[in-house]
Amino acid sequence: MTIVQQSRRRPLLGTTQEQSGIGLTQKLRWRTTHISATILGAALLGLTARHALYVSSPDLRTGVLATSSMAAIMVGLILLARFLSARQTPTLCLTLGFLGSGLLIGINMIFSLPGLWHSFSWTTSLVGASDIMSNGLLSLSFLTGWAAWRWQERLGKRVPAVVRLAIVAAILALLIGVAFAVGTHPAVAKLVNAVWASCFVVGMIGFGLKNSRRPDTLERWLILAGIFLIYGQVVADFPGDGASAGQVGTAEVMTFAGYFAAFVGSVISTYELFERAERSMQIARGRNEELQREVAVRKRAEEESRQLALIDPLTNIYNRRGFTTLATHVREIARRQKRPVSLLLIDLDRFKRINDTFGHVVGDKALVEFAQILSATFRKSDVVARTGGDEFCVLLTEPDEGLQIALARLRQNVDDSNVARTRSYRLEFSIGIARAMPDDDESIHALVETADESMYEEKRLREGAA
Repeated sequence: MTIVQQSRRRPLLGTTQEQSGIGLTQKLRWRTTHISATILGAALLGLTARHALYVSSPDLRTGVLATSSMAAIMVGLILLARFLSARQTPTLCLTLGFLGSGLLIGINMIFSLPGLWHSFSWTTSLVGASDIMSNGLLSLSFLTGWAAWRWQERLGKRVPAVVRLAIVAAILALLIGVAFAVGTHPAVAKLVNAVWASCFVVGMIGFGLKNSRRPDTLERWLILAGIFLIYGQVVADFPGDGASAGQVGTAEVMTFAGYFAAFVGSVISTYELFERAERSMQIARGRNEELQREVAVRKRAEEESRQLALIDPLTNIYNRRGFTTLATHVREIARRQKRPVSLLLIDLDRFKRINDTFGHVVGDKALVEFAQILSATFRKSDVVARTGGDEFCVLLTEPDEGLQIALARLRQNVDDSNVARTRSYRLEFSIGIARAMPDDDESIHALVETADESMYEEKRLREGAA
């Protein structure tokens, strides 16, 4: 039968593998279609912006660059918050890229204003260098971010953190030096920007592979933003967008679209993170409540088990173990309060005859009835227990007169029960008493033995008199 079951299961496994393969193919097709449509849409948007947004207003260009700068800085701050919470190196690389790029765009915007561009000899060089550094910093952030994810374990083991920081500082210094060196040479600047664009493409492909393995909403939006930014760099540097100084061209429009897409993605991903955190908190809260319920159930079960260990299941009063535990505690309290205690050992007379004559069911009823009489006779502060088959114990903290009153009440209650109930037997009992003063060292076991001797002495005298 096991062989038949295994042979029946094998086609199911093959079917599952085939279904998963079809799912992967469909997912790959969807991703390819999505990326192709995004690239085509970015190209069409760039061509449309080149003809429709050819505006010769310096204020509009300043507003576009200022908005792009602010969007890049906001994305950098959100990435910084994510890095501080997760401590992931790729996120740190993107953080530095967007923050630095946003600040450099702001510098480019300020010093390219008509009143400042040619005011000093170094402003022209600064404007060109800031543009190259902005492109280079963002491109390198994507490339190094992917490389850090791809070889993170090897870098962490083989390259110390100080060395990595030194490499980053050297790259930044080289970037600044190259940017200022070629900032005033348009032909060389185009070549450098082509290198940055190539780095950008490689980095985005790497992040695309990373996202296919570990999906992340923000990274998808950053890849989309990178497509806009690359398109703006390539079109602005090689074919040219025809925009002169102070005008809004394809580069500015694509820069704005790219950083705006990154900002939208960061906002959406942040909202998703909050939702995910809220769901996690709800799940944790539900698990905590469930755990609390389990603890409460376990405590109730433990309490019930403890009670079952101390309570006689037939008569519902304490058993021998419960009597010893509670009586010892009551004895200590009475000793501290300088009060005597009395232990009564009560045995039902001729109980074996009741069992033999009327059966064990009737005998059990007799035990339950007598236990009810004891519970009704003595106070709740007294310890009443069934310590044997037909043997009962009661511990009282009463003076002599109170003890005599309690014994008289017990005998009266038993007589009343014998008269009131129509049964074929009478409840009769023998009793032994043991007293302990506060200064006595006798234990509960010793008091039980003393009461037992007293009870059998009473029985012997009563049988002798008979």
